[in-house]
Amino acid sequence: MIASKKNKIFYFCLFLAPAFLLYLFFFIIPLFQGVQYSFTDWNGIVPEIPFNMNKADFETGVASKLHNRTDLKYIRKYYILDPSSGNYNLTNWIQEGNTNRQITTGEKRKLKQILKKVGISSIHYVGLQNYRDMFQKDERFVPRIAKNFLFNEFDDLPKAIDATAFHKDLYNHITAKSDRRFLLEFYKYNPAKSSYGLAHNLSDHDSDKLKTLISENMYQNTLIPGVIGFTLFFVFFNVIFSNLLAFILALILDTKMKSRNILRSIFFLPNVLSLIIVAFIWSFIFRLILPAITGISVWLGNPDLAPWAVLMVTIWQGCGYLMIIYLAGLQTIPTDIHEVAEIDGANWRQRLFRVTIPLLMPSITICLFYSLSNSFKCFDVLLALTSGGPGYVTTSIVLDIYFNAFNNNLFGYATAKAVLLCLVIIVITGIQLFLMKRREVEL
Repeated sequence: MIASKKNKIFYFCLFLAPAFLLYLFFFIIPLFQGVQYSFTDWNGIVPEIPFNMNKADFETGVASKLHNRTDLKYIRKYYILDPSSGNYNLTNWIQEGNTNRQITTGEKRKLKQILKKVGISSIHYVGLQNYRDMFQKDERFVPRIAKNFLFNEFDDLPKAIDATAFHKDLYNHITAKSDRRFLLEFYKYNPAKSSYGLAHNLSDHDSDKLKTLISENMYQNTLIPGVIGFTLFFVFFNVIFSNLLAFILALILDTKMKSRNILRSIFFLPNVLSLIIVAFIWSFIFRLILPAITGISVWLGNPDLAPWAVLMVTIWQGCGYLMIIYLAGLQTIPTDIHEVAEIDGANWRQRLFRVTIPLLMPSITICLFYSLSNSFKCFDVLLALTSGGPGYVTTSIVLDIYFNAFNNNLFGYATAKAVLLCLVIIVITGIQLFLMKRREVEL
């Protein structure tokens, strides 16, 4: 029996409708709500509709300003005067006839609109202020150059300073000629040691003045990557190393070794574990095992090592899943092609780059998309391992959004960052899919 065109359309819509509704309610509507809130100063604490209002405030600030009798009647229906406290309280239950019912979302929305007419609102439109603050005022968010001061005025004066460091980190930062002369009066160049040595005939006044001069001008300019810098670092290296490791493991396990099935299960096992469990396992390793092996006592508390430590954990946890995708792609490549290439005299490197990788492009596209989007969204491991520390050297954009919203109660500001992150992920993954799909067609 051949189905008619109308039946085909009907069944197509029938199967498509649930997916469309889920996409609408869990992506489209939240995205538009997020965009709307990103232009506000919403703090997430103050309710959109006040639960109670002082009698005088209600009468002068609401009732006297509402010229529409219908709106006034509607407000008085839901705000009931409590004689004992002298406040108008918002009721959650409405009596209709002999039944009581709870106030609906639609009624709350209408109350919100009426109160907004008289200037009562917990959410105020701020335009692009959140987006401007993100890049202009939030020093944690964007990469910046900071001064790393090398001397404290309460310390003893350095007896000798290397000539290169003296000029680069101190002398060149002093602009006043009198201060330069004062510095050179007490620090003399020693050609034999290629350094500037401190004179011994210093009075207390000169010593204090010299300490102040050095403490204010002896510094190095260092790059602070900030939230954006760490996120880009994390995404780049996580995508590269996790895919590279997964691809190598897939090539090894695609052979005829006897233990390949056991090894596949072992390498895939970390992906089954919860990211929180993974973080606790590795925090134990970083505290007790790795210090004994490497001699480095602090891993997660070291600003230089912490980013690499969390990167190591996410690569270990995620490469097993990518390995399965690569392995499935390798097993779809006919063995005849490799045999023909080998007969033609191609060595293993030529077969890898001219046969295997081109035919594996669909799997590479999927793995890159998956690892790229997951790297941008990484949250659990970072929160459980370091909580974004030390300082904020391991704070990703997602973690920063969490801190802004739930620690600082800046929900509108955090939503602006979330919207920006969503757009960045859409653009980057869209470009990646476009380029990779075009590459697949060319091959």
